[in-house]
Amino acid sequence: MSLSVGLAIGARPLEPLELALLRAGHRIEWRAHSADEAISLLAERAPDAVLILDDPAFTRADIVGTADLLRVRSVLVHRGTVSAQGARLDVADRIALENDAPPDVSLLDAAPAPALSPEAVTFGAPAVAEPASPPTPVRAPEPTLAPAHEPDPAARPEPRSQPEPEPVAPTRIPYHPVETEGEHPEPIPSRVITVWGPTGAPGRTVTATALAAELALRGRRVALVDADTYGGTIAPALGLLDESPGFAAACRLAGSRALSADELTRVSQPLSAESGVSADRLRVLTGIGRPSRWPELSSDRVTAALDACREWCDVVVVDAGFNLESDEELSSDIFAPRRNAATIAALRAADRVVAVGAADPLGLARFLRTYPDLVEAVTDVPVQVVITRVRSSILGLDPAGQVRHTLDRFAGIRDAVLVDDDPAAADAALLRALPVPLAAPKSALRAGVARLADALGYAVPRSTGRRSPFAWRRTG
Repeated sequence: MSLSVGLAIGARPLEPLELALLRAGHRIEWRAHSADEAISLLAERAPDAVLILDDPAFTRADIVGTADLLRVRSVLVHRGTVSAQGARLDVADRIALENDAPPDVSLLDAAPAPALSPEAVTFGAPAVAEPASPPTPVRAPEPTLAPAHEPDPAARPEPRSQPEPEPVAPTRIPYHPVETEGEHPEPIPSRVITVWGPTGAPGRTVTATALAAELALRGRRVALVDADTYGGTIAPALGLLDESPGFAAACRLAGSRALSADELTRVSQPLSAESGVSADRLRVLTGIGRPSRWPELSSDRVTAALDACREWCDVVVVDAGFNLESDEELSSDIFAPRRNAATIAALRAADRVVAVGAADPLGLARFLRTYPDLVEAVTDVPVQVVITRVRSSILGLDPAGQVRHTLDRFAGIRDAVLVDDDPAAADAALLRALPVPLAAPKSALRAGVARLADALGYAVPRSTGRRSPFAWRRTG
């Protein structure tokens, strides 16, 4: 099998390695002389595999993270002994350069070594034990990877019954999803979560879809609802055909008192097979295709439909519109439908509201001007603030500190979740028509969504809370 290979090995050629690749029928796509050049070449011409030299100049998490994001196979090239920095990359496929024998590149023809699935990704740093003696050679057939699947549930103790044993080698801490068949070790804190944000595209849909996927990966049965009467885009963002909008159909059935769990399953849609999420784990009720259909989403229908969804799934994530104005109720016809009624009904029916704002001067100004109206509209529903696209390029030094100071000074908000700017992960999600946790599971954007899920009460037991080595795009 002929593969295109990228070489991140520096300016000095490794003739034995390159000759072995050519003799095996592989094609050398490019050679990078620095880590930054390797990242640029990966983005421009993604090969089938990238060979990374075990050298401090190239054993960087951002190279492996970029390769994983682009679905490029990473292979570590070492000189008989893997360094501690190279071992921290947790690359399973390795090629040893021996002095006498030509390097064995046959592993490129075999299937890639087992990698962590999106369900097995966490955002804690690897626990590294200090070696008591010089490191011993690491053999390629025995990668130090955490298991991608749980053992037999009957053979392991109950969750949190005892801590996991300390690892003795660099390893990535596995994420263990909650048991799936509706039986959870702890009560569900919020059944209906409504995602709202002011005008200006702060990232409502990206946050809603990513949060729904994150909760599904944590073992919950999730319903994702598009209740935006102005510009619902969940269906095109996830590559779903919505010739008959699912949520509008659910509202019509709720208006005739015929909405049941079976009907909700019928009018909803699962994600594509590429997502790897089972059809009963995440269901999507798509929004209206044309804005003129907003009268179908009346306040009573939306409330009844969300109440039915509350009993249908463990968690309901609602993508609501931006407009909170109720001046239209001053119309002389008190029985006329209201376009903003669906948004207000979704907010008042929620157990928790996620308020999304953008981390730039305009986005923060829009958010702070509208936030009091949101608090007034939801009355006693708790609000979790999320600020997206936090970056130093527009806020200067310490962008996270500036955002927190602004929120505390003008709105008294001190528990906001800040999500770092990660355009590559957002673009990958749109390109593959998948939520961010499935399209870019190791990205900084997914890490922010995971913090949001934790803040909403869906944290999973972990043996450590240290930071992830793959959060290489963080600016705050």
